[in-house]
Amino acid sequence: MGELIDLGESHGTVDGEALLEWPPPRGTGRRSWPIALVLSLVVLFATASRPGSAIEEAGTLAEHASALVADRGAVYAMRDEPALTAYDWDTGKVRWTRSLSGPGGGQAYLTADRAYVRHRPCTATVGWSLERLDPATGRQQWSRAGAPIAVVAAPRGAAPGLLTVDDRAAVCPPVVPGRNATPNPVHLAALDAESGEIRWAFDLPGGGRIVAPDVPGSEWFAVWYQGGRAEIRSAVTGAVNVAADVPELADTPPTSVRIVGGLLMIVAVRADGALITAYRKDTLRYQWHILFSSAEQAPIAEIAYGPVVVACGPMICVPNWRDLAVLDPDSGAEAWRRPVQLDAAGPGVLVARDRDDFTRVRIVDWSTGRDRADLAGWAVVPTASDGTDDDDIGFAPAGSVLVQRPEGNGSRLARIDLRTGVISPLGNVSPIPSRCSVRHHRLACLAGGDSVRLWRLPG
Repeated sequence: MGELIDLGESHGTVDGEALLEWPPPRGTGRRSWPIALVLSLVVLFATASRPGSAIEEAGTLAEHASALVADRGAVYAMRDEPALTAYDWDTGKVRWTRSLSGPGGGQAYLTADRAYVRHRPCTATVGWSLERLDPATGRQQWSRAGAPIAVVAAPRGAAPGLLTVDDRAAVCPPVVPGRNATPNPVHLAALDAESGEIRWAFDLPGGGRIVAPDVPGSEWFAVWYQGGRAEIRSAVTGAVNVAADVPELADTPPTSVRIVGGLLMIVAVRADGALITAYRKDTLRYQWHILFSSAEQAPIAEIAYGPVVVACGPMICVPNWRDLAVLDPDSGAEAWRRPVQLDAAGPGVLVARDRDDFTRVRIVDWSTGRDRADLAGWAVVPTASDGTDDDDIGFAPAGSVLVQRPEGNGSRLARIDLRTGVISPLGNVSPIPSRCSVRHHRLACLAGGDSVRLWRLPG
């Protein structure tokens, strides 16, 4: 039996075969974790040495697949020809197959929980273009110029928006502009992800730079220009909400400019570290700045290009070479720092792996940086969805993460809810999956190397 775990304090590890006991009584000064999390851990590890719950195999959809993606409508397998085949989620039957060979074939592209074909410049069109596929037939529903760079908010009740950019001055074959050439204007537009309707569009003057949100569904994006002028624009209408001169954008080009929650964040590398400055989105007023330094000697790339600043749950994450630093968005103060690698983040918890052991999953509390659970022998399963689906049975990638513990030729699977930290055992599958998507009590995975398998989940 493994050691007793106190879910409110730091604790030892669990090897995945242990049966957890109830934590001892707590004093009023001790922090208690939700009873649902305690019960989920008991269930997960108490069943670790028993046969897994029934996950029924529905069949092999494809062999010799090179890639797997899935959206709300279908499971898609890519073959080396190249060709894209769509399979029905419920039955596993083939809906259609479309060849993507030839100069105009394009690339399968998944965004806004929908499947498209993206065409590179000088193939089907002069510039980038995006083609929406009919989920039922694979035929073209519509085609628009431009390349999608973000999934943004939409008017109430409408499909998500796709923020796209297009170079209207593109020529074929492509010409590399000279060092002092005048930048071409960029055409910026927002499309209805379902119908392809253009909700708004305008030409961005040459030299303007777009700051697109990383997190799907953002209601705003930013544009900044040489000289330091910055604009916060509505993703729904394209209108300018606020504009101001930002000193950090005026002197020298920054290393990076990012959108993190309600902040416009500017990173500039200096000799003594990276200066991270935050401005509020609603007023473009200065909020705070910090000088960020890596815990240990950083590689040349990190020194030259600075750290990456990303949105994660309610906090700001700075993943770097040695560890993960978590910052308070209100002040920029470092809340905690640990030698872990970020896997997934939600409003309630962070899921991470040890830097020196990728088969140890940790469920970390945002406020303290302490483990709510430490799952030795488990690993995160990469998702085959794009993370914007939210209409499922509570198993949407945006709200949960799939983890597995290899056992012989198969794996034991469980789900971690990123809102609560609760762990839900699912059962066993074989062979070991490398990439999965879950929808409507169905599990589709690229497993055993290059086969696409479909399972029915209990419930």
